[in-house]
Amino acid sequence: MPEATSNATQPSAAAAPQKITLDRAMDLASQHHAAGRLQQAEVQLRHILEAQPGHAFALHLLGVIAHQAGKTEDAIGLISKAIKSLPTVPQFFSNLGEMCRSVGRLDEAIKHGRMATALDPAAASAQSNLGIAHYDRKEYDEAEACQLRALSLDPGLVAALNNMGSIRRERKDKEGAVAWYRKALAVAPQHMESINNLGAVLCEQDKPEEALEILLGALRINPNYAEAHCNIGNAFLLLEQFDKALIAFNRALALKPDYPEAYQGLARLHQEQRNLDEAEAMANRALALNPEKAEIYSLLGGIHIENGHPEKAEMAYAKALALDATLVSAHLGRGQLLMEEGKMDASEAAFLHALSLEPDCLAARLSLTQVKKVKDGDENMAVLVHEADKIGDMSDTRAMSLHFALGKCYDDTRQYESAFSHYLKGCSLKRKHIQYSAEGNELTVRNIIESFSRDTIDSLRGNGCPSDLPIFVLGMPRSGTTLTEQIIASHPLVHGAGELHDLLEVACINRDGTPGEYPFSVKGITPDELRMRGEKYVASVQARNPSARHITDKMPANFNCLGLIHLMLPNAKIIHVKRNPVDVCLSGFTRLFNRSQHQSYDLVEMARYYRSYEALMEHWRSVLPADAFYEVQYEELVADNENQARALIAWCGLEWNDACLESHKTERNVRTASVAQVRQPIYNSSVERWRKYEPYLGPLLETLGDLVPAQS
Repeated sequence: MPEATSNATQPSAAAAPQKITLDRAMDLASQHHAAGRLQQAEVQLRHILEAQPGHAFALHLLGVIAHQAGKTEDAIGLISKAIKSLPTVPQFFSNLGEMCRSVGRLDEAIKHGRMATALDPAAASAQSNLGIAHYDRKEYDEAEACQLRALSLDPGLVAALNNMGSIRRERKDKEGAVAWYRKALAVAPQHMESINNLGAVLCEQDKPEEALEILLGALRINPNYAEAHCNIGNAFLLLEQFDKALIAFNRALALKPDYPEAYQGLARLHQEQRNLDEAEAMANRALALNPEKAEIYSLLGGIHIENGHPEKAEMAYAKALALDATLVSAHLGRGQLLMEEGKMDASEAAFLHALSLEPDCLAARLSLTQVKKVKDGDENMAVLVHEADKIGDMSDTRAMSLHFALGKCYDDTRQYESAFSHYLKGCSLKRKHIQYSAEGNELTVRNIIESFSRDTIDSLRGNGCPSDLPIFVLGMPRSGTTLTEQIIASHPLVHGAGELHDLLEVACINRDGTPGEYPFSVKGITPDELRMRGEKYVASVQARNPSARHITDKMPANFNCLGLIHLMLPNAKIIHVKRNPVDVCLSGFTRLFNRSQHQSYDLVEMARYYRSYEALMEHWRSVLPADAFYEVQYEELVADNENQARALIAWCGLEWNDACLESHKTERNVRTASVAQVRQPIYNSSVERWRKYEPYLGPLLETLGDLVPAQS
């Protein structure tokens, strides 16, 4: 953040001779103020004003004290009286301008700041304060000119050095910002504002480890510096150390309860942990404290997208960009939303605009690789290849994203060895930062199988929620669930809701209503409780489109709950999508997921996950009625689309509609890793894709064993 230069010291009273007793009283008041004895200083000043109500220097210092006590409007009134009494003291105008700026009265701040610099052109601090008022009005050229004038007068003015860093930061020049903050710290190594700002920019550059080193140093100087705690939370968030991030944000709020940036950090933390309602609540608390902050609206847009509310997301991004048309995160979020809506050209334009605002924005370049197929000679790919030369100096987060983007580029241009090399490196980096246990997953699957025996299912059947609203599409991630859902959702009676977390949330509630772990959360459940859970699920899904006849839920991981769905919602349609095991595993391995699918970043773990999934699906086939769910083979769906689609729609109990044959034209929000593919006519180039990578898949093929398809 920028920093104003404080001018709390009292100007010399030599220009306005007073009785000796008033001079001594003024000296005493100044001494009390300098020592931090504000109450004693105020008492002394009021004695002076009783004797001489228009004493300019007493009014000024009393105003400074009022400002320090948080009574800025009172302070403005007092210093205005001082100026009326003695209109020739530049420091009066400079301090009045800074106080007006602090309460958002920017026109007045600039007016008073200009008067201060006119009265004393050599006052570096007055030039710097005027620059901050221009900064707050987003007049960055004028702000920079003021700071440079200040530095020409006083090259070591720390506030001006720090402010130059903040101007560079606003102009998306993060390297320049870092350089200016470091200049400030070279002059004053313990300057807290510059330390904190440097840490914040390092976080923005995806350098959380370096940021932590800087920010923890700040806390050694001042353990109660709320801003540093907040940025430490941001750094831990980048490192996915969520427990430490939570502690840091809460500490910031304990020190500074009305701190919007800390609530904003908590919103991002809850978003990362899929606590989307809590994330929205925290973002709204931040907005209540700072309703004009564009970044919070941009954050809300992302939360709304993940929570399945694209209309709200669109409004949030529009508000963010109305407040700040140069906000890169809002352009990126809006581009993602447009891509999910199938508006690929508009999505690409949004990403390109973000890149024009911030030319070194790697996120924009990564997004451009996803919005369409990369072709030979692609300019964006050339830039990414050049970026790879610096990959050794990047943070793990930035490097893994670049590896996956280059993998996509090389795959699209049929350079499979180079593609796999980048995918392998990207997965290795990602695997370092996640906690996943293949053994733990296998134990969970065994527990599910034991919890849902045939006898248990038979004893609980018959009293579920009778609604036939839901249509579940489930299976392995990257198996074709998105294409299958898109065909069904193209029917006019069906609303496609995408990947919903509602069922998993219902499944993970203990019988006493506390959060639990599935399947233990349903141990001992009764038929009546199953019905109530079914009703709760239907209510939460129906809220997304109250008028829809059917609503699809295509969360792939719902295959873990297939037996529970059968008992809770016996009239719901369940579709299981199958695909070639090696193609499924490879497709998962070559995708950087947002915050899920932790099994996907190691070839052996990916194969073990698939084997567990296959064992669980075989269990469901053995304990559930033959008509409990319908199975679709992805390869058959793309090879014989019309017949397969007709059978699928008929099984859903719907009359045929020709729109289901042109599902890529259906206008709806699609939030999935397959968002670009689903907008194209059905193609079969993904069938047997793994053969192109076969030389590199030894660990995967060995672990899959007998599940590997024979050569066709």
